[in-house]
Amino acid sequence: MILTPEELHTVRRVAVEEYPRESCGVVVVRGEERRLVRCRNIQNELHAKEPARYPRDARTAYYIDPKDLLRIGRLEDEGFTVAVIFHSHVDAGAYFSETDRRQALVGGEPSYPAAIYLVTSVVGGRPEAMAAFRWDAATRDFLPVDLGAPSPSVGEPSAVSASKRLYSRAERLMPGGVNSPVRAFRGVGGEPFFVARAEGARLWDVEGHAYIDFVGSWGPLILGHAPRPVVEAIIAAAPRGTSYGAPTPGEVELAEAITAAYPSMEMVRLVSSGTEAAMSAIRLARGATGRDVVMKFDGCYHGHADSLLVKAGSGGATFGIPDSGGVPAPLAALTVTVPFNDLPAVAAVFRERGDRVAAVIVEPIAGNMGVVPPLPGFLEGLRELTTAHGALLIFDEVITGFRVAYGGAQALYGVRPDLTCLGKIIGGGLPVGAYGGRRDLMGRVAPLGDVYQAGTLSGNPLAVAAGLATLAALRQGDAYARLEALSAQLERGLRAGAEKAGVPLVVNRVGSMLTAFFCGGRVIDYASARRADTARYARYFHAMLERGVYLAPSQFEAAFVSLAHSEADIEHAARAAADASASLALA
Repeated sequence: MILTPEELHTVRRVAVEEYPRESCGVVVVRGEERRLVRCRNIQNELHAKEPARYPRDARTAYYIDPKDLLRIGRLEDEGFTVAVIFHSHVDAGAYFSETDRRQALVGGEPSYPAAIYLVTSVVGGRPEAMAAFRWDAATRDFLPVDLGAPSPSVGEPSAVSASKRLYSRAERLMPGGVNSPVRAFRGVGGEPFFVARAEGARLWDVEGHAYIDFVGSWGPLILGHAPRPVVEAIIAAAPRGTSYGAPTPGEVELAEAITAAYPSMEMVRLVSSGTEAAMSAIRLARGATGRDVVMKFDGCYHGHADSLLVKAGSGGATFGIPDSGGVPAPLAALTVTVPFNDLPAVAAVFRERGDRVAAVIVEPIAGNMGVVPPLPGFLEGLRELTTAHGALLIFDEVITGFRVAYGGAQALYGVRPDLTCLGKIIGGGLPVGAYGGRRDLMGRVAPLGDVYQAGTLSGNPLAVAAGLATLAALRQGDAYARLEALSAQLERGLRAGAEKAGVPLVVNRVGSMLTAFFCGGRVIDYASARRADTARYARYFHAMLERGVYLAPSQFEAAFVSLAHSEADIEHAARAAADASASLALA
């Protein structure tokens, strides 16, 4: 027996948890006593400090923390011997490579001639194969040996999986078992998996399965999961206090960063969510204009405030609910909806009741009916019409802010709104929102003016610290050029897979946000988005999930690429898309 079943299970689990880094460890024995020692890979830390000395290549993929070497040495001093040395190959097979050989030999001789060397192949975050090798003095080479009977692999489903047990408990305690409707997988069928942890471009479920993540917490994680600058900023801020209910220097710094990036936002107010930002902007528009009607667009989602849940997209689109229960009809009547990208329809509303329209609120790039970019002239036309009729133009850039460009969609298209709503990225993964605009308008907000808005956790110091760290990272180097290149690569991969399989697919993309619609023809508004084959998307979603790629569990959502994604991640997603598309063609 090379390993006990429990040890074999642990070796596989460690390989998955460390992915996309290589894992390493040893099993030491003393008589009947066995101990498994997991070692820490510090290659990333060394590379960050001295990239020239510690490059990222196959020869330097692993550096064991010296503390672990001392720990193994102490065990040897206590009479233990090293019986097994295990490590993983990332996105490669289970073989004994030339690099493995060089690391195992010192002066041409193995450091541990009696040890078994165990290699685990991890591809796309999933353990694919294991192989064992031992030094053969006669051939002076490492030769394969029989690994013995396999133990259950990491994530092998038991009669009832951990996610299923958690979901059963959650359903008794939370509506639908979730804290936001789309997470329940009702748009794709099946039951949601539960996340144990995440790092970089990947997340791991409670069974140990790894997924390349293109949801990214629905947009905020443009740097990926747990990026070091953000984590360090939170760690530094937390001991100073998690909330004060009083002004802080960080709030001022974040306000300065936002207003510098968005010249239209001469003043800004921090809040705790995108919903709160949009709700507050609408209230300000009504207060500033003295009018009560708000115009929005079919399929655009601006949070769950009562006056905005009228023909909403996102969760509303997924469940086919044009209005939400609990929204009074008289309040809903104050919201007028028109088709996205339809300027004549907007003009018609202004002709009929322009003197009552307080504001037009729009996602400049729709993201909650799936990604739908504005047609040429659409945003410019909104600017002209609102100005001509004395209404305000509100850009809801909760998704697009700092995503499609550092200055958001308004910088990308050169259109300046009166008010802007932000969220997601400005909190670095923590709850946050903001709204702002012209100084004369923001001067109407309490305590300066008569439009009231307040919040206990507004400007939370942890969220502010995370946001500042995120924006600082986005200002460095070629962040947006890299996002564009990776996203274009993903778009090409999705298209190519569908084309090869003969599956109709339309990919809409702006920068690092995109949606693959399962339909033919252009998708330019909510009506054309609704033509997508949601049943086919559901099958595609699960096929991608089985191949280690996590997309949004709804046809009517965006996929997001982060700076943590690598070209190899995108290539893996493209291969998965080709296989998933082929499976659709056969269905």
